[in-house]
Amino acid sequence: MDWDSLFMKYVWNKQTTPYFTSVDKLNLRQANSEILIYSLFLAMFFGMVSVLTTLGVTGNKSFGVSFYGFTVVCAAVLFIVMKSYYAALFLSATPIISIAYIFFYGMGAERARIDTLIVTGILILLAIYSYRIVSVARNYHSYPDIEPDDG
Repeated sequence: MDWDSLFMKYVWNKQTTPYFTSVDKLNLRQANSEILIYSLFLAMFFGMVSVLTTLGVTGNKSFGVSFYGFTVVCAAVLFIVMKSYYAALFLSATPIISIAYIFFYGMGAERARIDTLIVTGILILLAIYSYRIVSVARNYHSYPDIEPDDG
């Protein structure tokens, strides 16, 4: 078996997972793929947050958290469909708002400190990646529809 070609075909394809391609060298297919994956990740996560807080599964019913989760899901759908720069800006604020929420409300004794640090670290990485997504949204309409030459 040719493991290298299988890995490139199903796991790390330059056209569908272009995370190490610079923003100015992307084409339309790569930008669409990156927007779709980012938006689906946020929509699934914040959709679960919205449903779980609405039902009170998390221990408290918080209308604010539930409503914010719903707005993130709506913004993710708008970003997938319309490729809106303003939707990208709204979505890029979600990691920062989540870190602020953890800082003000999530530092409880019922959760281990290491768990909070791991989640905060993941959110910081997501905030750094969100800067790239905003750049992709800003440059989206200038991307070529064809694949660029590598040679």
